Amino acid sequence: MEKNIQCSCQGNHHAHMCMLKSSGNREEIEKITSDPKFYCFTCAAEANCAENLCAPAPIQ
Repeated sequence: MEKNIQCSCQGNHHAHMCMLKSSGNREEIEKITSDPKFYCFTCAAEANCAENLCAPAPIQ
Protein backbone atom coordinates (compact mmCIF):
# COMPACT_ATOMS: atom_id res chain seq x y z
CA MET A 1 0.00 0.00 0.00
CA GLU A 2 1.43 3.38 -1.04
CA LYS A 3 1.58 6.20 1.50
CA ASN A 4 -0.11 9.45 0.55
CA ILE A 5 2.49 11.81 2.02
CA GLN A 6 1.67 15.51 1.89
CA CYS A 7 4.14 18.25 1.19
CA SER A 8 4.61 20.96 3.82
CA CYS A 9 2.86 23.40 1.46
CA GLN A 10 -0.21 21.13 1.69
CA GLY A 11 0.17 19.86 -1.86
CA ASN A 12 0.96 16.36 -3.04
CA HIS A 13 4.25 17.31 -4.70
CA HIS A 14 6.48 14.30 -5.29
CA ALA A 15 9.25 16.39 -6.89
CA HIS A 16 9.62 18.84 -4.00
CA MET A 17 12.78 18.63 -1.92
CA CYS A 18 10.86 17.88 1.26
CA MET A 19 9.32 14.81 -0.40
CA LEU A 20 12.58 13.68 -1.99
CA LYS A 21 14.44 14.01 1.31
CA SER A 22 11.81 12.03 3.18
CA SER A 23 11.91 9.27 0.55
CA GLY A 24 15.71 9.14 0.57
CA ASN A 25 15.89 9.54 -3.22
CA ARG A 26 19.54 10.58 -3.25
CA GLU A 27 20.01 10.29 -7.03
CA GLU A 28 17.12 12.62 -7.81
CA ILE A 29 18.22 15.09 -5.10
CA GLU A 30 21.70 15.28 -6.66
CA LYS A 31 20.15 16.05 -10.08
CA ILE A 32 17.98 18.93 -8.87
CA THR A 33 20.61 20.50 -6.62
CA SER A 34 23.61 20.51 -8.98
CA ASP A 35 23.39 24.27 -9.66
CA PRO A 36 20.97 25.80 -7.14
CA LYS A 37 19.30 29.09 -8.06
CA PHE A 38 16.47 28.96 -5.47
CA TYR A 39 16.05 28.15 -1.80
CA CYS A 40 12.96 27.22 0.18
CA PHE A 41 11.78 29.96 2.52
CA THR A 42 10.26 27.25 4.75
CA CYS A 43 13.09 24.71 5.13
CA ALA A 44 16.11 26.43 3.47
CA ALA A 45 16.63 23.55 1.00
CA GLU A 46 18.24 24.63 -2.26
CA ALA A 47 17.31 23.55 -5.80
CA ASN A 48 18.01 24.40 -9.42
CA CYS A 49 14.34 25.21 -10.15
CA ALA A 50 11.65 26.92 -8.10
CA GLU A 51 9.25 24.08 -8.96
CA ASN A 52 11.17 21.75 -6.63
CA LEU A 53 10.47 23.85 -3.53
CA CYS A 54 7.37 24.62 -1.47
CA ALA A 55 8.13 28.30 -0.85
CA PRO A 56 10.82 29.25 -3.39
CA ALA A 57 12.90 32.40 -3.25
CA PRO A 58 15.81 33.27 -5.53
CA ILE A 59 19.34 32.91 -4.19
CA GLN A 60 20.95 36.30 -4.53
